[in-house]
Amino acid sequence: MNSTLAWLEVFRRPAAETSPTYALFFDHPTDPDQPMKTTATLIEDLSQLSELDAARRRLEPGSARGKELKLEAESVRERLPTAILHHYDLRISKGKRGAARMRNNTCGGCHLSLPSGQLSDLRREDASLQVCGYCSIFILPEIPQPEAAAPAPEVEEPVAVKKPRKSKAKAPAAEEA
Repeated sequence: MNSTLAWLEVFRRPAAETSPTYALFFDHPTDPDQPMKTTATLIEDLSQLSELDAARRRLEPGSARGKELKLEAESVRERLPTAILHHYDLRISKGKRGAARMRNNTCGGCHLSLPSGQLSDLRREDASLQVCGYCSIFILPEIPQPEAAAPAPEVEEPVAVKKPRKSKAKAPAAEEA
């Protein structure tokens, strides 16, 4: 409960700013030396951290590549606020993923359909960081799929073919007497 509330207080909309970006304040919001980061940068860093952790889990614990990934992950972790890292690490400590991409309107962690309001928030250009209401995982927006470069094959319209009319069966003629 505390971790969810803590990361919610991280986001604040600047009053004087006219652009639709959210500002992210680090641990000391009154400290002028700490830079503000946009939400898009935060989502990119969280996505990168999630990918590095997943790649490291697939490797053997003592491998050289595993140590390299750990160092890369530490450099990414330094860029993230502690409130978000706390929530992320809480999920990881339970043996679950900390962040996952949305796929086909479902959460990438629990694969349950997301509410329509949350989906519209994720699709906006100035998307904020969202948490799944079912599994508490950070939901990362879908990577936009590039349109197919090859044009669709042209389909010829079917030409209507007239079928010959069936002739009506004639009633047998009555014999004239």
